[in-house]
Amino acid sequence: MIHIEDEQKELDRLTRLAEFDIDYSKDFEDLDDLSKLAAHISGTPISLINLIGANTQWSISDYGIEQDQMPRKDSICDHTIYEEEYLELSDLHKSEEFKDKPYIAGEPNLKYYFGIPLRTKDGINIGAICVMDQTNHYFPPEKIEMFKIIADEVMRRLEHYKLVKDLREKLEEADDVSRKVSHDIRGPIGGIIGLSQIIRDNAEEQDISNIVELIEMINKGGKTVLELADEILSTHRKSDEKPDFKRESFDLSTLKEKLIDLYKPQAQLKDIDFRVQIEIVNKELLFPKNKMLQIFGNMISNAIKFTNPSGNVVVNLGFGEIKDSRAQLNFSVKDDGVGMTDKQIEQMLNHQAQSTPGTNDERGFGFGFRLSKHLVNTLKGTIEIKSELNKGTEILVHLPVKIFDQKN
Repeated sequence: MIHIEDEQKELDRLTRLAEFDIDYSKDFEDLDDLSKLAAHISGTPISLINLIGANTQWSISDYGIEQDQMPRKDSICDHTIYEEEYLELSDLHKSEEFKDKPYIAGEPNLKYYFGIPLRTKDGINIGAICVMDQTNHYFPPEKIEMFKIIADEVMRRLEHYKLVKDLREKLEEADDVSRKVSHDIRGPIGGIIGLSQIIRDNAEEQDISNIVELIEMINKGGKTVLELADEILSTHRKSDEKPDFKRESFDLSTLKEKLIDLYKPQAQLKDIDFRVQIEIVNKELLFPKNKMLQIFGNMISNAIKFTNPSGNVVVNLGFGEIKDSRAQLNFSVKDDGVGMTDKQIEQMLNHQAQSTPGTNDERGFGFGFRLSKHLVNTLKGTIEIKSELNKGTEILVHLPVKIFDQKN
């Protein structure tokens, strides 16, 4: 088990990941060429691009295996994010630390792992790209460098997506923002051509075949991002057209579907009845996606963690007071789990709580609630905790949001 010695460093890591505001329920098809390329270069049947959240490993691209998520405690990539260079593990089935992982003790009976951290520009590891196999491998330094190049390209694309998303959100406010972000996007994209050339040269030296087509896919992926930026700007220049707010917004029904898609699998692993209920009134109103999945997701994940098998976790979504184009979005998650004392609630709200294992001995980090509370505070919202020991907990969140009607 990895023991986190620097709590602030881990909280900073999770906060940095939350800034990407990633919707883990969507398909990241533009990353699939990179996971496929990693598998072809390594000669392994499986490759994954994973991001490590507070309690969950989220797979945003997979090759050779279908995987969306797994508990962080079962993740080898969770160990990779604490490495400076890479993590290579052989004979996993003989390792005391890893042999009981479900994908090692059972299908697909993996024996080999190689992972490279996904590092932001400011040096924070938010995930990893890894390859795995049922047989051991040896990678020479040249191949390891190629893996690092692919990892850098994954982060480059994630940064581009974030820039594009930020641009969409700010188009309503200022023309200057769109021009600046467009410039920021165009500059790094030029590096994609250099990336392709480096990989091609290495491939020729190492006599690695069948990757030319994949290299061309990298170029196409970069062009797609550039074309997207041009599309946004050209749309914005037309003063008679309104921005497509719906692209970066939720209504209550959509948010409900996202939460069910993302967290019902976790509940099913513990045989927990997980439900999301929405108010019918004003369910057609749109509000910004901004950090909603990160805030509510961490709280739902914690509720599942501290609820016994065959228990219940219920989410309620609705609006409070609505005035002009502003409203209060109300969220609550209620469980019938282990509950807390008044002292524990106070410690939670003051960031003094110690991490404890879940009801199925799930690994605890203690940062999910802290991250959610931090994000709620940045959005000028409030959090309230109601709990009784051995009877359950209810967490209520109230967020001020901008709203608009889909019809208008």
